[in-house]
Amino acid sequence: MKHRRCAARYDIDHTPMPLLVSLQLALYALLWTLSGVALKDERPAIAQWAGYALASAVSAALLGWRPDGPVWLTHTGSSAAMLLSLILASRGVVLFLGLWPNDRLYWVVAAAAALGLGWVGPYDTDARVAVVSFFNLVVLVASYAQSAQRFVREFGPRVSVAATFPVLALVCMNAYFLAQGLMRGHIDIVGPGTVPLATWLVTLVSAAAFNFLFLFLVGFRMQQGLRRQASHDTLTGLPNRRALEHRLQLEWDRSVRYGKPFVVISADVDHFKRINDQYGHAVGDAALVAVAQALQASARETDHVSRFGGEEFLILMPEAQVQTDGLPMAERLRDAIARLAVTSPAGAVIALSASFGVSGWLAGDHNSEDVVRRADNAMYEAKNKGRNCVVLMADDPQ
Repeated sequence: MKHRRCAARYDIDHTPMPLLVSLQLALYALLWTLSGVALKDERPAIAQWAGYALASAVSAALLGWRPDGPVWLTHTGSSAAMLLSLILASRGVVLFLGLWPNDRLYWVVAAAAALGLGWVGPYDTDARVAVVSFFNLVVLVASYAQSAQRFVREFGPRVSVAATFPVLALVCMNAYFLAQGLMRGHIDIVGPGTVPLATWLVTLVSAAAFNFLFLFLVGFRMQQGLRRQASHDTLTGLPNRRALEHRLQLEWDRSVRYGKPFVVISADVDHFKRINDQYGHAVGDAALVAVAQALQASARETDHVSRFGGEEFLILMPEAQVQTDGLPMAERLRDAIARLAVTSPAGAVIALSASFGVSGWLAGDHNSEDVVRRADNAMYEAKNKGRNCVVLMADDPQ
C-alpha cells in the first residue's frame, strides 16, 4: 500500500507542465469561440483572442512534445507559434479599442522572425530564444504604446493599471530570455528547475489575467451599452426623456436647496407631421437628426439637450436666468434650426423651423414639472402665433 501511494505521488509530480498549460489555453480558445458566437459586436476582437489562445496552446503542446517530436517543429515551431499568439492578442486589443492595427509592423516582425529563426535553426537554442524574445518584446511594446491612452480614456486608470500587469510580466520574462540568449546562458524551460517552473507560472498567471480581464471588459462594455440604450434616444443619440427628467430633478433639488435658478426651453419642430406624411419617415428621421445636431452644437457645454418625445426637444440650462440666458439661447437655437434644410429622395428641399417656449424656476413652484409645463405652454403659444418664434410665459419674470 505504501508503495502504491508513492507511485501515485510520483505520477502527479511529474505531470508535464506544458501539457497543463496547453489544456488551459485550449479552454480559453473554446471560451472565446463560444463568446464570439453570442457577441456579434465584439466578434473581430474575439476572433483574434481565440486565435491567440489557440496558438499559445499549440506552442505549449509542442514544447511538451520535446524531446520525442521533430526538432524543427518542437523548437522552431513552438517559438513561431508563441510569436503568432502575441501578434493576435495585440491585434485583438487594438480592435477592441476601436483602433486600426499596425499590420505593416506585424508583417515585418513576422517576416524578420521567420528569417531569423530559419537562419539560427532549431539546434542553437540560445540564439533561437534570443531572436523570438526580441520580436516578442517588439510586439508587446508596440501594442502597449498604441493602445494605452485609448484604454485609459475608456476604462479609467485603475483598470488600465490592472491590464498592465500581464503585459509587464511577459515583457520581463522575454527581456530575461533575450539577455540569457545573448550571453549564451543555458536555457531550458521544459526540464526541472526554478527557471522552467517560474516561466510556466508566469505564462499561466499572465494568460489567466489577460483572458479574464478582457472577458470582464467585454461584459462591462455590454452593460454600458445597455445603460446608454436605456437613457439615450437611438435615432438622434441625445439623452431621452427618462435621462432628462433625472437631470431635471437634480437641478430642482439644487435650486430648492441653494436658490440656484435654472431655465427650461421646450422646442417642437414645425409641420413635422406634414414632412413625414408627404416625404416619408426617412426624411422625417433625417430632419430630427439635423435638428438634434443643431441644438447640441448651439447650446452651452453645461446645458443638457434631450429628445423629449416625437418631434419635441427639451433644453435644460443650469444656473441660468430667463432674461439674460434663456431667451437669448432660445433665439439662438431658433435661428440655427431655421438655417437647416433636408433633401428628399426626389430632390425636394425642405426647409426646417421650430417653435420655442421658455420658462425658469420660480420659488413658488411645487416641483420640476411646473417649470416644464410652463415651457410647454409657451411653446404651444409660439405655435399659435405662427410658429418659428420664441415665447416666454406671462408667469415667468419679464
